[in-house]
Amino acid sequence: MEDKYVKTAQEILECMGGKDNIASAAHCATRLRLVLKNESLINKDALDDIDLVKGNFNNGGQFQIILGTGIVNKVYAEFIKMANITEMTKEELKQQAAKKMNPIQKLLKTLADVFVPILPALVASGLLMGINNILTAQGMFVADKSLVEAFPAIKDFAEMVNLFSNAGFTFLPVLIGFSAAKIFGATPILGAVIGAIMIHPDLMNGYSYGQALLDGTVPYWEIFGLSVAKVGYQGTVLPVIASSFCLAFVEKRLRKVVPAMLDNIVTPLLSVLIAGALTFLFIGPVMRGVGDAMTNAVMWLFFDLGAIGGLIYGVTYPLLVITGMHHSLVTAETQILANIGTLGGSPTFAVVAAANCAQGAAALAVMFKMKHDAKMKSLASASGISAFLGITEPAIFGVNLKLRYPFYGSLIGGGIGAAYATLMGVLSVSQGPCGIIGVICIRPDCMFQFIISMIVATIASFIATTLLGGILGKKEMKKETVPNTSTPVVEVKSNIVDMENVEKVLYAPIQGNIITRENIPDETFASGMLGDGVGVEPETGEVVAPCNGEITSLAETLHAIGITGPDGMEVLIHVGIDTVKMKGDGFKPFVKEGEKVKAGQKLLTFDIEKIKKAGYSTTSAVLLTNSSDYPHFKILKTGVTKQNEKIISIEEK
Repeated sequence: MEDKYVKTAQEILECMGGKDNIASAAHCATRLRLVLKNESLINKDALDDIDLVKGNFNNGGQFQIILGTGIVNKVYAEFIKMANITEMTKEELKQQAAKKMNPIQKLLKTLADVFVPILPALVASGLLMGINNILTAQGMFVADKSLVEAFPAIKDFAEMVNLFSNAGFTFLPVLIGFSAAKIFGATPILGAVIGAIMIHPDLMNGYSYGQALLDGTVPYWEIFGLSVAKVGYQGTVLPVIASSFCLAFVEKRLRKVVPAMLDNIVTPLLSVLIAGALTFLFIGPVMRGVGDAMTNAVMWLFFDLGAIGGLIYGVTYPLLVITGMHHSLVTAETQILANIGTLGGSPTFAVVAAANCAQGAAALAVMFKMKHDAKMKSLASASGISAFLGITEPAIFGVNLKLRYPFYGSLIGGGIGAAYATLMGVLSVSQGPCGIIGVICIRPDCMFQFIISMIVATIASFIATTLLGGILGKKEMKKETVPNTSTPVVEVKSNIVDMENVEKVLYAPIQGNIITRENIPDETFASGMLGDGVGVEPETGEVVAPCNGEITSLAETLHAIGITGPDGMEVLIHVGIDTVKMKGDGFKPFVKEGEKVKAGQKLLTFDIEKIKKAGYSTTSAVLLTNSSDYPHFKILKTGVTKQNEKIISIEEK
């Protein structure tokens, strides 16, 4: 019998247009990542029919195929043999993928890369601002009074919340400077210094610049015959990004020419001096104008075109999500919110939330339609709920794009909901999760219409998806009702113990606080796309085997382990979020691939503090990647848990 991994690799290669179409390939703990020469040759219909393929999507020039732990490394090994290519790391693949982008794509990707790391700060500030709005809104809970006026005892608490909420936006150039410098290859702390210089209190506040310009009261430095405006850059985004690029350009060249013994003194000094001077002379004024033009374009779309502009934005947004470029929209959103005193709020938040809810509604429509496909029903329900909370990638890539008609339905519903939100003038006062719970970020007088907008988007998307499913979804419906007559592939199980006589449970591999899968702070895990399970907020840095079995995969970067256990259970233990980027630093394995292990045996240790200092979440995932094969899958415990306590059962009691 042909090995199933060889067969899967061959089928994937054929779906990618053959070996001549493969530019490069790599893999992580769960996904095969490919850079293709011609993406139009991809046969997605055939790819979706491959048994071991759980999903696929295109992001940042990479075509990613989700296979799961213990499978991806074996398929990858066969794939690179067939494609006759050399093995690559993820970072090398990213560099290869970036070469395929045109200048506009590269620019948008750069903006996205700058903002993604600071999004948690913006979301936290936004939600705090939403809480402040609830405390200070007139008439929301008490007639003609705010909660602060009705209950004076909470006045100081409200002031504290307001201060906390403003900090992220007040010092935003510092955050952007740090992140942008890191992306461009400069010393991040010097980028933060450039950001701090641009909002120094000795400068005229940037918010006052427009009026001062009209009044002729703008202060200037007179430097070597040049008049330099002594104005800060509060409320701007692009100037600090451009200045950080200039900083990186100067610093990298200085490091090549400055003697090593003087490098730590001369290079930072000249880098900040040159980049800072160029910022106030040229970069700042030019990029302030570009940022204002960007803001004016968005305002024209919404305030001049009205509902039509909202519809255009609502339909376009999911298309940007497919390319991964939607994060670049944070630039315009941040610029708008930074000028909230003038504009009254941002119209884009409600539109994006409507588009996200529409994706969730389309996925839920699939859940009701796919009556006999347990795998798709499970994925559709989990990803649908995730989309309503603002995380749409699982619904888009795992369900809607795969079946096509739900994606078309979601565009219709999202466009209608977005048009309604724009027509009703729904404005947000902060950033936050763009879903139903985002109501806290909406201006109090717009909250009711925001909720109505989400309902409109949800109902319209659900109806459109259901109707389109009857027309365009016949192929998928036919496929799910055709019985599978293929010969099942029997996998050889570990002979360490008699698997049939082992209790079919998983024990806690890490001591800590067990949380539900949906609360894992990563959309791929939280959606259930890689199987059901739990998350662990670790107290100690040790991983033990959750069951008897065999180590089927150990990530090259040591952050993830795959185990095949009793009854064919395929277990993934993924330590931390995005810890693949640590490249094994702080991780120490005690087993190797192919080794037989017993429940409770030490597998891995990891440095919790090192993960935190690197800026990554320590929350770990314990997933049964083939959970859909076990109808009696059950979570036995959440909360504080010690190692070797029972946490998951797969058999009916």
